[in-house]
Amino acid sequence: MVTSIIALTVILIAIPYCIGLLPAAFIEPERRIPTIVYVMGFIFSIAIFELITVPVIVVKGDGFPLVVGLYLGVECFFAAAGLIVYNFKAHRLKAQGAPVKKEKREYTKDEMILWIFVAALVLFQMIMYVCMASFDGDDAYYVVEALLSNETDTLYRIKPYTGLTTGMDLRHALASEPIWIAFIARVTGIHSTVVAHSVIGLFLIPLVYFVYYNCGLLLFGREKKSLPIFLIFVNVLYIFGNVSIYTSATFLVTRTWQGKSMLANLVIMSVIWLLLAIYGVDREEEDRPELGYWITLFMISIGAAFCSTSSVFLIAMLIGMYGLIMAIVKKDVQIALRLMITCVPLVAYGAMYLLI
Repeated sequence: MVTSIIALTVILIAIPYCIGLLPAAFIEPERRIPTIVYVMGFIFSIAIFELITVPVIVVKGDGFPLVVGLYLGVECFFAAAGLIVYNFKAHRLKAQGAPVKKEKREYTKDEMILWIFVAALVLFQMIMYVCMASFDGDDAYYVVEALLSNETDTLYRIKPYTGLTTGMDLRHALASEPIWIAFIARVTGIHSTVVAHSVIGLFLIPLVYFVYYNCGLLLFGREKKSLPIFLIFVNVLYIFGNVSIYTSATFLVTRTWQGKSMLANLVIMSVIWLLLAIYGVDREEEDRPELGYWITLFMISIGAAFCSTSSVFLIAMLIGMYGLIMAIVKKDVQIALRLMITCVPLVAYGAMYLLI
């Protein structure tokens, strides 16, 4: 049990955070806060997994051990690179006599109460995720696919519904999220079903609220009370959002472990956060968007395909429409062209789906 907890902490917290230091080194020093670093690192982490796993799925049907070994090695490489680059940039800024300005935030009693309320609501959802684990019909495919990969070392070569061998399941092969669940199970020694229903949500639910927190920083700026109130409002929407089986709240609470849920709640909101960070309301006309945000936006196009093949048009449409509107408002066609470049991975995955 202790070994499994340590492995989970390293794989899902420590390594993604260190990877996040790599793009965070190329944004404003005052914005290199833990929530931004960790979200960037997690996006990079799932994008790396997608880049490694899809070629193995297509070429080698029994290549799950290869995926595990390659992914661990590449993740450790990028984590080390993040630490080195971040510290190099920090030392260079210090040598130039430009220390990072860190404001000492003093919270009033009302603000502390609001933040405690936010933490309690998020903790409540995490507890309900573990104690009131829901069953969904799609588990017969997604959870069983993860279990099969971990138990048989195969990648989409066995039908989850019947247990019979088959050819590559093209419809699901480009979305490697179930294989990621199997990877976590293999490395930690926890059963794949337990990882899906009782473990992964403890990391994904707070991660979603980290993204909303990052958005709130851009939307509300120095209005200290507005940010926790915004997060409370979001929490309430999620807790009481089960008005239909199709709402994003329902997916987060009852299908946390599925790629569709990650797409609806994590990826789409991360795209909105990055677009706000690049062309947000707090930027002056002469400001140049930071490279770290652009790199992360490019990587999230890969991470979107990790979650679901439907992301090929959903995320591309979201970025494309935003780019078109901003190009018209700012009267600068280069905005649309730059954002189109970030959609190249989505176009590539769409072409691969059609050709294969």
